[in-house]
Amino acid sequence: MGDLGVGTETINALVKEIDDGKLILPEIQRGYVWNRSQVRDLLDSLYRSYPIGAILVWQTDIPAPGHAVGSETLSKATGTTNFLLDGQQRLTSLLRVTRGDVDIRFNIDTESFAVADAATKKQPQLWISVTRVFKEGAVAVWMKIGNGSTESLERLNRLEKLKNQSVPVLILKGFDYEETTDIFLRVNSKGTRLRAAELAIAQLAFRLPGFVSDEIREFEEDLDHEGWDFDIRFLMRCLTAVATGQSKYPALAQIGEDEVKSAWKRSQKAVELFLTYLRQNAGIESAVFLPSVNALVGPVAYLARHPSGKTADVDGLLRWFLLASTWGRYGAAAETALDQDLKIIASEAAPFSLLVDRLRQVNGRLHVEAADLDDATSASPFMLTMYLACRRSGATDWWTKAALSTAGLGKSNKIELHHTFPKALISEKYERKDGQRARQPCVPVC
Repeated sequence: MGDLGVGTETINALVKEIDDGKLILPEIQRGYVWNRSQVRDLLDSLYRSYPIGAILVWQTDIPAPGHAVGSETLSKATGTTNFLLDGQQRLTSLLRVTRGDVDIRFNIDTESFAVADAATKKQPQLWISVTRVFKEGAVAVWMKIGNGSTESLERLNRLEKLKNQSVPVLILKGFDYEETTDIFLRVNSKGTRLRAAELAIAQLAFRLPGFVSDEIREFEEDLDHEGWDFDIRFLMRCLTAVATGQSKYPALAQIGEDEVKSAWKRSQKAVELFLTYLRQNAGIESAVFLPSVNALVGPVAYLARHPSGKTADVDGLLRWFLLASTWGRYGAAAETALDQDLKIIASEAAPFSLLVDRLRQVNGRLHVEAADLDDATSASPFMLTMYLACRRSGATDWWTKAALSTAGLGKSNKIELHHTFPKALISEKYERKDGQRARQPCVPVC
């Protein structure tokens, strides 16, 4: 069992360790996500001497993968290394303020903090740059702003001394990677149950160091560049389905490392192949109108069994996908529905007649009726099929005459949704449902 050391260190010293690369992030640590308002609130808390929480560091000789703060380049640390497990957002924020990457202003009269904007920048003698005080010192800034009151100097001195405030630092020593991963997950859950996907990602990062960053996240970025904005949880779901025939993430923990790697290669190829079918065969060029990305998991699992595509029933696959998307097959209780369908895909050579029959049994029918569109909005599952119907009919943009597409370049060529009739013209003339039907959003086509 490891030991837990308790001590204190100044903010300035911790920030310098990050800046010098002596305090780095483990692979399982997420990136910097704070906004400027959160940075402002942190400085305000420090100024008021409010506690900002402890910093948690894992000190180890294990050659674990990690990366410097602000960098995504992963490397395997050697020798004794200090990994920052908790405190990244706070310390990175203070580093950014120190460097001037985030501009926070201090009101010397009210002792309040604000994110710099046009108004505060017009009053540099009232709204003082925190970065400037940190870099030049309180006395130098006080002399330059022309405010000769001793009270102003005292306040600037108090602001400058924020860097010298001590914070508690907890140091984990003698813990292995698995124990540290468990500690990290518990600390970062903040008392709430972590999503199963986040737990699976962290466990996979432990089992296969570098795999999540070098393989899965890199593929996620590649898809994003191609117009498919998926997150890593979707890719983990696909990997789980291909590797285990199930949708629930914990099943992945029961698979050997070599099998996981093999399943990931098959998953990548299957994802790419199905997105190619969607784009070139169905006219779906992005995830914009997809009701649920869970509807992609079954097709990926199917194509992983037909990697070349030569033996795949592409028409049957696309028909089932569109029907499942239209009728919200994977809305509520998505994992249960996925597991039922994945079982059929794994056991049947020609699964689509059975899958469509199951969909018909669950829904009662497959054809769309007018009443289905009552109260439908752009978030309706019917939006995808409406878009495809308009596209198949040769619909074009009202103004540019460009063919309907979700892949237009530039903001001015993106699809916009509008009401067919303004609400003000129909609210007093029609019943709510009729009025709603008249106001259903439609794409700007002729």
